[in-house]
Amino acid sequence: MSVQVEEQGKDAGIKGAQTLMRALDILDEVIGGPVKAVELARKLDLSKTTTHRLAQALKSRDYLAATRDGYSLGPKLLQLGAMALEQTDFVQVARPLMESLSDRTGFCVFVGKREGDWSRHLERVTGRQRLRVSTSPGDRRPIVETGLGKALLLDEDLATLERIYRHVKGDAIEAPKMAAWLEEMQGHISRGVVLHASDLGDGVRSIAAPVRDAMGRICIALSIAGAALYLSDDVMVSLSEEVQRTAAEISAGCGYRPITR
Repeated sequence: MSVQVEEQGKDAGIKGAQTLMRALDILDEVIGGPVKAVELARKLDLSKTTTHRLAQALKSRDYLAATRDGYSLGPKLLQLGAMALEQTDFVQVARPLMESLSDRTGFCVFVGKREGDWSRHLERVTGRQRLRVSTSPGDRRPIVETGLGKALLLDEDLATLERIYRHVKGDAIEAPKMAAWLEEMQGHISRGVVLHASDLGDGVRSIAAPVRDAMGRICIALSIAGAALYLSDDVMVSLSEEVQRTAAEISAGCGYRPITR
């Protein structure tokens, strides 16, 4: 008798887990926007009855909302998402991946955040090069003057970029110089990564990429930096994918999931 009861308990546990996973599959499907019940059933290979039962259960707990276009994320998930975002320590998420990137490349690795038209470096992992970048955590720079700062701007439109550049450099900036900078930024935007050579005469070069939070917004940026002696054009191109990949891994740790529909 006890063996039979134990087996029944196992079966119930398995069925419960399957139900939970199916409910989570439904939530995954509606992340990108409302989806009708019929479409959910087709995508998840579920019966219409099962789909309706699970969706209604999720709706009753506010994890789903019913709209004219189908089921969408409910207020409970929006509340949980906001709480998770507020509690996320981006530097803590980034630190182990920064160390790994520095170990692989030998370069100093930084993360920083945007403060209006400025960027502030938050964390640094020192590389192995003899000539090292002197920037330290807490340092603040005009956002248009560093690779990390430019990466924080990759979601901005051209009008906003022009305003920021004029604010930093002065309204009397010559038109050709402005056009050249905007063209440079368009190149960074199209690549999704910044290849930066400092124009301040310090011989610093950097590769930077944005890190996104669970809402898809740029929350911090990641960069590797070093002397031009080490970061030649070829080296910058060869390392750009690695920097982007690490930034994507940090983004995933911050809750970001690219939406593909």
